[in-house]
Amino acid sequence: MRLYNRLPMSHPLRLERPQLLTDLAFERIRKAIVEGDLRLGEQVSEIQLAQSMGISKTPVREALVRLKIQGLVEIHPQRGTFVFQLEPVQVTQLCRFRSMIEIAALREAYATNRNVLIDELAALVKAMELAEAAGDVNQLSWLDMDFHHVFLTCCPNTYLRGAYDLIRYQLIALRFRAPIDNGVESHQVLVDVLQRGKVDKACAMLHDHIHENEARYCAACLVA
Repeated sequence: MRLYNRLPMSHPLRLERPQLLTDLAFERIRKAIVEGDLRLGEQVSEIQLAQSMGISKTPVREALVRLKIQGLVEIHPQRGTFVFQLEPVQVTQLCRFRSMIEIAALREAYATNRNVLIDELAALVKAMELAEAAGDVNQLSWLDMDFHHVFLTCCPNTYLRGAYDLIRYQLIALRFRAPIDNGVESHQVLVDVLQRGKVDKACAMLHDHIHENEARYCAACLVA
């Protein structure tokens, strides 16, 4: 019997722990950035992050590289790693890009998965109502962005989903720093219009809804 570079039985176990630690560091640092525990533009220390999580610097460093891909940190050689921060022109570009992707995804999702799309959006509005009644601002922010992500999850276009993944967590971070006071109402009207089959009107409303956020997002970046 021929053996092709057979690895010891313990090999998968040796690899699992470092990868698990990298995943853990990635999730925790991302949550800290998104929810505002780490400020926009703040310099982050690999050593301090590692110490706070009780792990070595290696998984933290690997996690920061992954967070750079999601646009949440900027890594500058000889200077350090910083939480992302946007200039007003970048916020404008981000909102335009977001609008193009979400509107295209909404059209494709409506054309291919209409019932699932509407059911999932309606369920999220109900969850938003509960979060709003409970005064759970953080949960409301996550649900708000989950609502918009449904356009992508119900859309069969993998290129649109891939493009949205590049900006999704920047948007969530900005949403946390710039909450809206009519979250339930502004999303319920969109569901109502889709239920009536008015997809063009829904897309126009979505465009306006996204660009209404631009000034608040700019203000949040300047405050940071």
